[in-house]
Amino acid sequence: MNLPIEFEKKIRLILKEKFPLFVDAFDSAPYRAMRINTLKTDYEQLKSVFDFLKEPTPFCDNSYYIPDKVQKLGNHPLHHAGAFYMQEPSAASVVEAVGIEKGDCVLDLCASPGGKSTQAAAVLGGTGFLLSNEFVDSRVKPLISNIERMGIPNAAIVSERPDVLCPEFPEYFDKVIVDAPCSGEGMFRKEFAAVQNWSAENVAACAVRQKKILDCAAVCVKPGGKLVYSTCTYSFEENEQVIEYFLGNNPDFKLVKPCRKFGEDGVSEFAVGVENIGYARRIFNFNGGEGHFVAVMQKKGVSDKSSLEQTIYCDKSRDSDCRLFSEFYKEYFKDDVPHNTVSSGGMVYITPDVRISDRIKIKRNGILAGVCRNGRFIPEHALFNNPFHHAVNVLDLQLDDIRTFKFLHGEEIFCDT
Repeated sequence: MNLPIEFEKKIRLILKEKFPLFVDAFDSAPYRAMRINTLKTDYEQLKSVFDFLKEPTPFCDNSYYIPDKVQKLGNHPLHHAGAFYMQEPSAASVVEAVGIEKGDCVLDLCASPGGKSTQAAAVLGGTGFLLSNEFVDSRVKPLISNIERMGIPNAAIVSERPDVLCPEFPEYFDKVIVDAPCSGEGMFRKEFAAVQNWSAENVAACAVRQKKILDCAAVCVKPGGKLVYSTCTYSFEENEQVIEYFLGNNPDFKLVKPCRKFGEDGVSEFAVGVENIGYARRIFNFNGGEGHFVAVMQKKGVSDKSSLEQTIYCDKSRDSDCRLFSEFYKEYFKDDVPHNTVSSGGMVYITPDVRISDRIKIKRNGILAGVCRNGRFIPEHALFNNPFHHAVNVLDLQLDDIRTFKFLHGEEIFCDT
C-alpha cells in the first residue's frame, strides 16, 4: 500500500525498528471479530452454531476472530436476535481497559453505532445506568437500533454537544468513555478511502476537537471514577499529546494502568511531561487488531456508589396509557408489572431509574414498550426482544426452519398458541 509521505515519516518515528512489521501487515486481510452478547447468550451456545469460534482476541474475553471465508453474518438470524455484535477486535479493548463493574453509572460520550455502549451494557448486566450520547443526528438511529437489538434495559440515548450534556451531570459517572472522532489512520487496511482522505490538517483539527471533548468529559467523572480516552488512529498529536494536554489542564486526574494489558506502550518522547505515559496502550495492525490508542485516567478522591436519582413514574391508577400497558403486561408476561413506566404522547417507556433534565434532547429513554391508540395498547418489538421481560407465549423456532426466515422478511407465520 502506498502510504501518504508525511504519514509514513511520522509512523516511522513512532514504530522505529518495528516499522517493517507495520508495512508487512498490509499484505494480510483486515481483522474481524464477533463479540458475544452475554445478556442473551454465551460462548458454548454460539459455538454450537458457529464452529469457527475458536480463537479469542487478546482484547476481550467475549470477542472471537472471524475467518476471512466467513461472510454475511449480519444477515444471520442470531445477529437480528442480538446474540452477537460485529466489532473490529481492538475496539473491544476500551471497555475492558476502564474496568466497568456491576452497578456503575457509565457515560459513552461519542457512542454511535454502539459497539462500546453495548459492550459496557453487557458488563453491567442490567444493573446501574448507561447514558449513550451521539451528537450527530443522522447517527442516532443505528445507535438506537443496536441498543434495542442487544436487549439493553438500563440505557438512555441522548443527542447533545458534550459542552451542553456534561454540565448536566456534574461528578455523576463512575466510568466515562470518550471514543473520540479522529483521523482514522487505524482504518487504512480496512478502508482505502481513509488513506485517500488523510491529511496533516485533518490530524491537527481532530486534536483540537479531542481536547475540547475531554475537557467537557472531565466534569462528569465522580471522585475516584475513571475516564477512558480512545481513538482508532496512530498519530501522536491525537494520542499522547492529547493526554499530555488533558493532564496538564486537569491536575485532579492521573494516568493509571488499564485493567487489561495489550498492544504496545505509549511513546514517552511525544509526552515528556506525563508520568507513566507507558500505561497508555497502542494497538497496531500487527498486534491483532486494526489500530487503537487507549488511555485510562482516574480522578482523585474516593469512589462513591451513591443511589441514582429516580425519575417520576406513571401513576397507573390515573394515567390511562400506563394502565392499558399494565393490563397488557399482566396478560402476556410472566414478570411483575414494571414499576418504572413513563407515558409520553401515547408512547409507554420502561425507563432506567435516572432523572434526565428536560434541557437534554432524549432520543430513547429505556425500552419503548409500545403505543396506545384508540383505547388499545400496541406493543413494540423492543419489549419482546428484551431478555429481562419474559413473555408467556413463546414460539421456539429452529435456525433452519423456513418460518424463521419468513419472519425476518416481515411475513406473517402460523402460530397455534
